[in-house]
Amino acid sequence: MKHYLAFDIGGTQIKYGIVTEKGDILSHFMMDTEAHQGGRAIIDKVIAAGKSIVADHSLSGIAISTAGQVNFHTGMIVAAGDTIPQYTGVEIKKLVSEALGLPVEVRNDVDCAALGEMWLGDHGSSNFIALTVGTGIGGAIVIDGKMYSGHSFSAGEWGYMLVDGEPFEKNASVSGLIQFANHYKEKRQWTGKEIFDLYDQGDEEIQMAVRQFFRYLAMGISNLIYIFNPEKVIIGGGITARGAKFLQEVKEEVEKYLLPSFNKNSEIVLANLSNHAGMIGAVYHFLNSQRESLTE
Repeated sequence: MKHYLAFDIGGTQIKYGIVTEKGDILSHFMMDTEAHQGGRAIIDKVIAAGKSIVADHSLSGIAISTAGQVNFHTGMIVAAGDTIPQYTGVEIKKLVSEALGLPVEVRNDVDCAALGEMWLGDHGSSNFIALTVGTGIGGAIVIDGKMYSGHSFSAGEWGYMLVDGEPFEKNASVSGLIQFANHYKEKRQWTGKEIFDLYDQGDEEIQMAVRQFFRYLAMGISNLIYIFNPEKVIIGGGITARGAKFLQEVKEEVEKYLLPSFNKNSEIVLANLSNHAGMIGAVYHFLNSQRESLTE
């Protein structure tokens, strides 16, 4: 069975490890991104970590999932936010392949997470949209089993769309949740878990904050359902650790904004692959890209 080295590059951490062609994770590690050092320095870290693993294992390629808008044909970052400075223009595929001597494929991290969920998430759907709710909001679109990335590789960037006059991710992300907690209660370094713990305990001020967060999240999801008419909406990100409670709360709020015919035909579910979805999806993308290149 073939093995691959997979990386999932985020703004805070880089997850990496060895993944089989069936999507099984044999080993996994984590290191700080140290994004402030810039995009090229991050790729140097990836190469350094890869060298030690490549030296000790027989690998068939390197699959990379990364933040930013990615030209998945060339493996270059075509645009990136402020989270990773000087990332735009970095030719990841070329740099890593030349340094490690193996074929490399690169794709956007939320796209990879969605591909991983489609491959091994057991959702039974080939028409869905995916959202990751974290510091910001990322998105991905799968139509008839194929990722839709747009003509310039930036489809699904709906964290920027306006909801009630402000960017969706400003109010419907974990950052937005914390913003509301700071507004209704004393200002402090909140975590999502702390906020929901107080919410469950009946804290009145925090309940107002959480209701505002769910309102914005539900409005955004409802708009996306109206646009895409997906079979499923798959929600991922650390906030979904709340599990069934979170899912029920989202569904109840979305129901307020959707016509019944739309509500009954689009199912909202949670992602199943948790923190490893990006790595698994990166391998799925690698396998498909290599297969397509052989048929060209």
